[in-house]
Amino acid sequence: MAISKLNTITATGIVKVDTIAFSSIDQINTVDTAAAFTTTYSVDLNGSTQYVTLGDLSSTVLEPTQSSMNTTGFTFAAWIYIDSLSSGEYIYNIGMSGTNNYAGLKVQVNGNGALVFHVMGLNGTTPGAGSSNRNTTRTANSTFSAGQWYHVAIVVPSGSMGTTQNRDAWLIYIDGSAYSGTYTRSGNNNVILTYTGSSSLGAFTKVAIGNYFDGEFNNLGVWSSDLNATNIAAIYNSGAPIDLSSDSGNYDNSSNLISWWRFNEGTGTSYTDSSTNSFTGTGVNTPTWSTNVPT
Repeated sequence: MAISKLNTITATGIVKVDTIAFSSIDQINTVDTAAAFTTTYSVDLNGSTQYVTLGDLSSTVLEPTQSSMNTTGFTFAAWIYIDSLSSGEYIYNIGMSGTNNYAGLKVQVNGNGALVFHVMGLNGTTPGAGSSNRNTTRTANSTFSAGQWYHVAIVVPSGSMGTTQNRDAWLIYIDGSAYSGTYTRSGNNNVILTYTGSSSLGAFTKVAIGNYFDGEFNNLGVWSSDLNATNIAAIYNSGAPIDLSSDSGNYDNSSNLISWWRFNEGTGTSYTDSSTNSFTGTGVNTPTWSTNVPT
């Protein structure tokens, strides 16, 4: 048996007991404390050939329908460290591969240092690769730069993914706080979300794969709900990743967690999904490991 709570406070939410760091306490009244949540490694992508493939996610919760997103909302969050900004660093590429026609959900940092979120699909019944086949919101340029950790989150509130999507309601969070700069919103807010092919992290898998991410990923999670500002701040946790699989403090969304890649294995090229859904990722062209982690 281990201590999970102290005076109704979840153990993972306790920092100190009588000025002593909780992480350094092994027992309280002869009862073991729970093992501390630690982050030791990040996956390191080289920006030219390496990425993580997730395979075909058709008909899974990681390819939500437009209707289901409208009903429940959607949240994506990740820790990212960019080694070098180039033509645009793709983070999250769901439901598009082997085609140049836009499809799926995308998160990237473009070459100008803006965080971008795309909903892609059909313009009516017509596929394509232009602005009429995407609905996009992004931050201002120069919001992100190389050489530091950022915690990023995209929140699509319930009710904002109807036939006419309300992209003005989509929110971006950076380091635990709602983005307060100028949003740029563009494209077709009547685009119909569709998916075509496999999914990946760290690259845009068009016919010619590109937009490789150059840097590190850590603790990337997806939820089938619209987390609020308090939840996002709790996940950011002043710069230290938390255990997303259990509720703690102002984070009470573990039941809606549909994928969570910790990237903490430290060996090999298989990346465990630590949610209950087992969406294991596989490294392409042997990504390496780094001890550069958010703390």
